[in-house]
Amino acid sequence: MIKVKEENQQKFMHALQNVVYAIKSESEECGKLCGGISEKELHVINFVGGSKNVKMSDIAENIDSPMSTLTNIVDKLVDKKYLSREHSEGDRRVINVTLGENGKTAYKVLSSKKKFVAEKVLSGFSEAEQNAFIDHMNVLASALAGKK
Repeated sequence: MIKVKEENQQKFMHALQNVVYAIKSESEECGKLCGGISEKELHVINFVGGSKNVKMSDIAENIDSPMSTLTNIVDKLVDKKYLSREHSEGDRRVINVTLGENGKTAYKVLSSKKKFVAEKVLSGFSEAEQNAFIDHMNVLASALAGKK
């Protein structure tokens, strides 16, 4: 393992903190644009929208949340017509979740916002630099998740 200078550790932590704040700000703005929903609710809508029809257990695993917490989130989103849920025809114990009317609108807004952010971040780089940057971001994510 390569030794990292303390100065670089501090620079890294400062840069990482700035990235986290910027992402949090973008997420809050997107939540407002999508009708005043929370970050967790955005994650659920994003996952369901990208998967079309999912089981509650799949969502809980994806957002790393206990089923009781997820049930509360989904209940709120169903009440606000962002999601709809129904029992599976094959197994009544399985609950499938899909986007509701407001959820489809929010998912379009969220998708558009993500594309805008990607364009804003990557447009200053050549294609090779974009690929290297994305690779580095994946390495960062893996390192922070404890994977190597």
